[in-house]
Amino acid sequence: MTNKNEIIGSGPDYYKNMSLDSYRGKVNSPAENREYAERYHIPMVTRAKEKFGSPIHVLSIACGPADELNFIKNDPDTKIIATDFSSYILTHAKKALGEGAGVFTSDANSPALKENIAEAGILVNAMIYAPDKMLEAMYNALKPGAQCTLNFRTFSLVEQERGVFGYFLEHGGKVLDRELPVQTRGESRVFNVKVLDYSETTKAGSKMPDLERRQLKQQIFFMSLDDMRELAKLMGFKEIEYSRFVLPGLHKIYYVLILEKP
Repeated sequence: MTNKNEIIGSGPDYYKNMSLDSYRGKVNSPAENREYAERYHIPMVTRAKEKFGSPIHVLSIACGPADELNFIKNDPDTKIIATDFSSYILTHAKKALGEGAGVFTSDANSPALKENIAEAGILVNAMIYAPDKMLEAMYNALKPGAQCTLNFRTFSLVEQERGVFGYFLEHGGKVLDRELPVQTRGESRVFNVKVLDYSETTKAGSKMPDLERRQLKQQIFFMSLDDMRELAKLMGFKEIEYSRFVLPGLHKIYYVLILEKP
């Protein structure tokens, strides 16, 4: 029996009923954006090479179709490791990255990753599902002194997108109040979060189930920037830098943290 307060992630069937173009259109993440890559990922890779020497390993967790890795995949001094829990979407990641990359299925709740394997890490649009487990998996996989870059949105930022958020509510979407209990390294904290529930969403102009959106199931949004900062600290990270990134055209705001494993 499912706990009524359980937060249900998208699971391994994510992307099963969605094309690549549809995925990119619905997710609208900065993964494909060159400005984002040049501002965050490429400088992080450069810093990692300076600190650890070449070659380095860059780990992307919840990589999706690996759009964020296209900007560094041709660097001969960078070895890519990319994971996602959907084998469906990883077919696109493997095609995009080629045979030189390590691409495999991994669930953040029980990650198939060894410890201390990467000199840099990437989390793009990953914090909406099991954010504590995502960060824990990244922390364990990074070498001491390595950095990762993550982006996320608070619920207030989601609410500000009147058109998108209004469509979600008008077509069967629900907003749930939930608690996210986190315990690690001898510390514990319960975060109050908002959950967007797509499980009963319908298509525009009809009551037909929107199978593309329904497979998103439930997405987690923290209430504040400070909550995400505290979560990162609980996981053992040290914050190096905070900034905001506005996705051009859509004016979609993201918070971005650069974190380091001590």
